[in-house]
Amino acid sequence: MQRIERNWDGMPALIKDKIEDGCMFENTLVGFGTIIIDKDFIDEMYNIADSLKDDKNLVSLLTKVSNEVRKYYSSSIVNDKSRQQTYDNNLVVDEDGMIIGTKLSSLKGKNISRCSEKSIAAYTILERLFSMGYITREPVLTLSYLTTNSTEPEPHAFIMLNKESCDYPTKHILFDIENPTLVESDNIEQSFVGLYTLTDEQYSDFLNGLECVPNSIYELGGSYTEIGEKRTYGNLQNNYSK
Repeated sequence: MQRIERNWDGMPALIKDKIEDGCMFENTLVGFGTIIIDKDFIDEMYNIADSLKDDKNLVSLLTKVSNEVRKYYSSSIVNDKSRQQTYDNNLVVDEDGMIIGTKLSSLKGKNISRCSEKSIAAYTILERLFSMGYITREPVLTLSYLTTNSTEPEPHAFIMLNKESCDYPTKHILFDIENPTLVESDNIEQSFVGLYTLTDEQYSDFLNGLECVPNSIYELGGSYTEIGEKRTYGNLQNNYSK
């Protein structure tokens, strides 16, 4: 049985395998139990992937993925339970009465999803599109850390889209589905899906457990100015002990 776990030493955990029914995602490091990635959830993500396969613009596609994942986990019905209570209320136990975990499909419409649940969904969609040849960048479900100006380093999940294997100087892309990017243009503030680029050097540092501060793709064209908090991905502790 597949099991996805964070690395306790601060090194990023990189998942490139196809997500299969019954895969376990260990979330205890961030204060929650085990997520069971079940067939009902996977089937819905595959249906979303199939509906997006004709979009050839990567930014447009990732924006749609973000919107579809948000719709999956959201509902107009108010959930008066906390994230922990929602997990606990949907626990699955085996025939011996032992707790196995919480099915991801049981969190649909519960309004409690965060980076782990959203990144699993986005990865499942993108991995299907990649395996079928509809996108050329390999997605990697990544478990690492995020630090901002106002927060200490905390466990975080996101998607890396690997640099394309060609001579064109493309860059690695970091897709942070949990955190939209706030930008400004002509004194107008807008919120876009969180997309960042990493150079080969930044990506190598990140893989070695060090911090990196990637550039927002919206700054590259020069028409937008990022006005949100600076985001640092990776383990600051490892960086200090380099």
